Order: sequence, then structure tokens, then C-alpha cells
Amino acid sequence: MGTTTGHTIGIAGGVSLARADGTAEGSGVKSMPVSENGLSVELLEELAALAAEKTAAGGLRLMGEGGILPELAQHLMQAALEAEMDLHLADESVRAGGRGSRSGGNMRNGYRAKKVMTEVGPVVVNVPRDRLGTFRPGLLPKYARRTGALDELVLSLTGKGLTSGEIVAHLAEVYGMATSKETVSKITDRALESMAEWRTRPLDSVYPEPFPSVRLAGGAAAEC
Repeated sequence: MGTTTGHTIGIAGGVSLARADGTAEGSGVKSMPVSENGLSVELLEELAALAAEKTAAGGLRLMGEGGILPELAQHLMQAALEAEMDLHLADESVRAGGRGSRSGGNMRNGYRAKKVMTEVGPVVVNVPRDRLGTFRPGLLPKYARRTGALDELVLSLTGKGLTSGEIVAHLAEVYGMATSKETVSKITDRALESMAEWRTRPLDSVYPEPFPSVRLAGGAAAEC
């Protein structure tokens, strides 16, 4: 049995992930370099081999339906949702004094499928549910149908001068996304509203002291 310090490899939603911990013990623990996002070299090599296999079989598709990136996004999002639920139930158990579900505590209660538009294409995840209905995942808020990164993509394309129709066509061709001009307009309109609110904000909340005092060498304060 050996002891390693750094990163260990675990499985989350069917995906091998490297996580940072203090010190781990066990003959099955692996220690290896990881990428900036915590991906193990082993996983990256597996992805490279998969890309080579797909290319040899007739072509590699990254985004859109049948692409590798949406599948990876699905696994990672699913793992993140499961982790959020685990944390939620643990917190509620502490607040309830450690009572189990039979004593009025909370517990898992199945899943609901949800289709989400991401920046790499459409993804279907199973959002965990809890018996008391208090779980509110931060990754995917209750009524969210797309990720914030997709909104950023739409705004970026708008900033480059593309019309709503051109953005819809681009998302369909490159990312395999079926969206509408109305959805694109809602994203841009909300961004414009936020900008307008920022421009008209009270300046006192941003600059509470427009003419700050200057401390002189002798310790006295002088107004600018």
C-alpha cells in the first residue's frame, strides 16, 4: 500500500476525472500530472485515441448531434448535478439533526429529463429530484433551457454584426442547435436592458466620495 499526494483518479458519471486531495492511501491510487482543468493525462490519451479511431472510421465530429463534445458535456453536467444533490442532502441532514427520511428528513426522489442547449450542442441530462422539493441546482436553474455560455456566444455573434436569422443558421449548421429568432432576440434584449440599467445607476453607489480628501504631510486633511 502506497501513499500519494496530489491528484487521484475517480469516476463521475462514467467519466474518469482527476481531483485534488491532500493525501490518499491505497494500492489502487494513481498519481499523475493533470491539465489546468483537472483532466488526467490518462483521460486525455483516451480521448486522443478515440479521436484517431473516429477519424479513421470516416470523420471526427466534435460538436452538434453525434459529436464527442456534447457527450462529454452530458457526462460532466450529470456528474456535477449528482454532486450538487449529494451536498444538498448532506446540508439538510445536518440541519435536521441527522434524521433519516423515515423521520422527516430529505432523500432522493428520482429524476426528470431536461434538454439543455450548450455552446457545444444540445445535451439531455437527468436532473435529480428530492422528496421535499427543496433542491435548486445552481448548474441548471429550474426553468433554464440553455447555459450562460450559450448566451455569451449569441452576444459575441451579434457583436460581429450577424443578424438574428444568421445566428440561428450558424447555430444549426455548426452546433446542431434548433433555436429561433425570438430566442436570439430575447438574449440580446436582456443584455441591452442590463446595459441600460448600468448606465442609469445612481452614481453615489459607485462613487460615494467624488472628491476624496488628500492627507497632507503634516497629518491635516485638505479637500481636493
